[in-house]
Amino acid sequence: METVELFSYGTLQHSDIQQALFKWKLEGTPEILTGYTLGKISLPENHPQAQTYLIAIHTGNNNDTIKGISYTIKQSELPLVDDYEGPAYERVRVTLKSDKEALVYQKPINEK
Repeated sequence: METVELFSYGTLQHSDIQQALFKWKLEGTPEILTGYTLGKISLPENHPQAQTYLIAIHTGNNNDTIKGISYTIKQSELPLVDDYEGPAYERVRVTLKSDKEALVYQKPINEK
């Protein structure tokens, strides 16, 4: 069983979301993502409640940081997360402050 690290800074930290998505509660460790800031987006087309959600925005400035949790998930579970995050997010590989490699969902680079 191949696993990957997933850095979460938002709703994936909620145990009810984890249960609905993965059918189990994730165990994670606190981490920091450097070179990013948090922005907000509204996703009425994907989420009928039209709530505002957080989105990581790459700045490249190491003084910009996001606190979050790194979870180990199965590689086979990534499509579940892709579907959950939807097209407003882009999955990329990053190096966390601890030097751990992880995946994060961010604002697409080619989007202004």
